[in-house]
Amino acid sequence: MPITAPLSFLQANINHCACAQDLLLQSMAQWSINIAVVAEPYFVWPRKDWVADLNGSVAIISSAAAGTPTLEGVRRGQGCVAARFGEFVVVGVYFSPNRSLAELHNSLAELRAVVVGSYPLPVLVLGDFNAKNLAWGSRRTDVRGRMVEDWALETGLVVLNRGSVVSVPTCVRMRGESVVDISFASPALSPRAIGA
Repeated sequence: MPITAPLSFLQANINHCACAQDLLLQSMAQWSINIAVVAEPYFVWPRKDWVADLNGSVAIISSAAAGTPTLEGVRRGQGCVAARFGEFVVVGVYFSPNRSLAELHNSLAELRAVVVGSYPLPVLVLGDFNAKNLAWGSRRTDVRGRMVEDWALETGLVVLNRGSVVSVPTCVRMRGESVVDISFASPALSPRAIGA
């Protein structure tokens, strides 16, 4: 099904909070969001419009909003889930900050296989990578951020976040703020993506 109207996306980490999940679903309905990627969902509904990774740490939600393509062709991994929506693929990601660098390396390899396996369709990757890099607006680059940046380059994806000194934090906690939620797109899709 060709996409003729613009689609809207919502990406969030709700930290296993029931109220946050209710707010996310209400926001999807109120703002006519077509597709949401939610890291650390409170609950993954066993419905056709919800798909999750193998351990329920990230989910893709397809709404009933007008123009939303049918969710199909699901692929699941550890910390990632992919679904085809007509002419493109959406991949949701959640990588816990508690994963070792070796585990992150393996997860990125699995994610690379999911993304590359989706080609030649355009791919949109949305997720909480828990990795900091100047390229997507963090104040500094850490080891995880370098690993994710290398993965994106190897995979041929473009960062959609607008990296700058004044980037809006995507994670705000008592200990501070950071930019760890990242959006990537394949080159064919990136010019069409607005406001990541």
